[in-house]
Amino acid sequence: MAWRLPQFRNREGRIGNTLLRNLAFIGLIATAALFFLLGFSIDKSFSALEQKELQGHLGRVSDFQKTSMGTLMARAKDWAIWDDSYRYAQDFNPGYETSNVNLESFQNAEVDGLAIVDFDDGQARTFAFDREEGQQEPELARALLAEVTRPDFVQRMRRQEGTQSFITFNGRLYAIASVQLHRSNGTGTPPGFLTFIQNITAPMASGALQVPADIDLGSRMADTQITRGANTIEVAAPLKGPDGKTVAAIHLHLTRPLTKAAQKLLLITFAGVFGLIAVLLAVLSRRVKTLVLDPVQRLHKHVSRIRESGELRAMDDPAPPNEFGALQAEFNNMTTELQQLRSQLESQSFTLGKSQSAVGLMHNLRNCLSPVRVILETLDQTCGDTLPTHVPRALSELSNSSLDQERREKLVSFLSAAHEHLETRNAAARQQVREAARNLMNALDAIDAAAQNERGTRFDERCDLAGLLGHSANIARYAQGIDVTVDVQCDGYIAVSGNRVLLSQVLENLVANALEAIQDSGRPDGAISLQATQDLEQGRCTITVTDNGAGFGPATAAQLFERGFSTRTSKSGGLGLHWCANTVRAMDGELTLESDGKGAGAQAVIRLTLWHDQDIQGQNAA
Repeated sequence: MAWRLPQFRNREGRIGNTLLRNLAFIGLIATAALFFLLGFSIDKSFSALEQKELQGHLGRVSDFQKTSMGTLMARAKDWAIWDDSYRYAQDFNPGYETSNVNLESFQNAEVDGLAIVDFDDGQARTFAFDREEGQQEPELARALLAEVTRPDFVQRMRRQEGTQSFITFNGRLYAIASVQLHRSNGTGTPPGFLTFIQNITAPMASGALQVPADIDLGSRMADTQITRGANTIEVAAPLKGPDGKTVAAIHLHLTRPLTKAAQKLLLITFAGVFGLIAVLLAVLSRRVKTLVLDPVQRLHKHVSRIRESGELRAMDDPAPPNEFGALQAEFNNMTTELQQLRSQLESQSFTLGKSQSAVGLMHNLRNCLSPVRVILETLDQTCGDTLPTHVPRALSELSNSSLDQERREKLVSFLSAAHEHLETRNAAARQQVREAARNLMNALDAIDAAAQNERGTRFDERCDLAGLLGHSANIARYAQGIDVTVDVQCDGYIAVSGNRVLLSQVLENLVANALEAIQDSGRPDGAISLQATQDLEQGRCTITVTDNGAGFGPATAAQLFERGFSTRTSKSGGLGLHWCANTVRAMDGELTLESDGKGAGAQAVIRLTLWHDQDIQGQNAA
């Protein structure tokens, strides 16, 4: 099989473009993966920080409520545990009002309304001031009076030392704190209770919470609500009244700086990663061109020059210190060996020319006489067939004139069929005889043509296996359309007794069969192993040709060496293995085929007699 350099059928640099496209694709995949990974990590981290900050705001809202009511409760207790307030709830004397119920006192206590209620008769006094305007608020005082004198409110204060909550009066939100009255030393039965209210405004809430806040008096939500937008977060926290129901809500308007920072960081990171990968791809593409494409292109051009000129020359370019340098060194070694082999072939051309006719004669005789033997064996088998045993009986019955017509017709049909079968068999035999005669005539013609240079075929020649195995392996090494890995192993210097030319043809035939088996298996590539081992004690050599091709089943094994049989239904053949077995048998050897089943590959095993030579024995002993 002639070896030819593979040609680029598309534009130059197809491998380079493919590598660059692959690198670009990998870069895009890596960039996308990093983008999503970083996006997930950054979003998760910043979301956790944002959630933590949100929890801080919610905590401050809770603290604001507790602080507002706690401060008001402390001031209410300061006024409620006081002898003057204790007596005032019993007699409502004007002196208490003159001394304590005024704008200055309200401003010092930072309250907007005061109520004192008597438990016994339900009497109450309420006062309210606008601390900014410096005047009384009678409407607020009346609303406060209506609230603190409600029976449920009074009953609640009888049972509890103090209560605090939120309440709305006249469209405004107030914190309300109520405490039972006691003497300054804490003794005495509480005659009533004292209530303070303090106005809660949006600016007050914004200042305490340090974020923009609104007061929603119409809200009736039961729990805190959080609404996230693209750039803001809206938080609504309910404020509970004396009866435990929501009377208002504080609305916080929070920005999302962490989200914007996360988006900005993600864009910066993506741009940096994309730029880095782009630089890496540029560097890698340059390195691929320098380290891979340029050496391959140089080797391609050099082999093209050898193919065009026919002159074997070594590559004189500096060898790089990598695998391509080793490949260049191996190529130069191969070129040197090919030059030496060419010189040897030229020096031996005359001798080979003299023996070519004899070798060709033997080859032609083998091709001509092998079918003759098979035909004769077939004729020998078919000549034993005779007419059916019922033919004489049928003829005897037909001679009876009294035989009925239906029986006569059946006998005639039977004899006609027997006659047709005999004619068909005789025609096939005659065809086979003519075929044998043609092959014999071809053999005789070949003998007559070489009558002046007649020589006999010897099967006791020395056959050096190392060279034969290497030569046979070249069939697989340079096979077109399939990538085959070939392994040749020869256990030392081995020579067998046989015919060198015929043994070479047998090995080549087995390797060719292995290639076809690999192709039939559908593999894009395959493996063939040629191995020779020797047993000096037995004086025998074993040659194995192993492939990972289609293999065969046990039912097929018995038919492999039959003439005309082939495991490949797509082509005719079958004489190859038949001839190989006969040739190996003529060299006093044996050929067998082994397989573990379909798809498991096969192994051809040749067993031959070792060549007995003192020089070879000395080399083995050394």
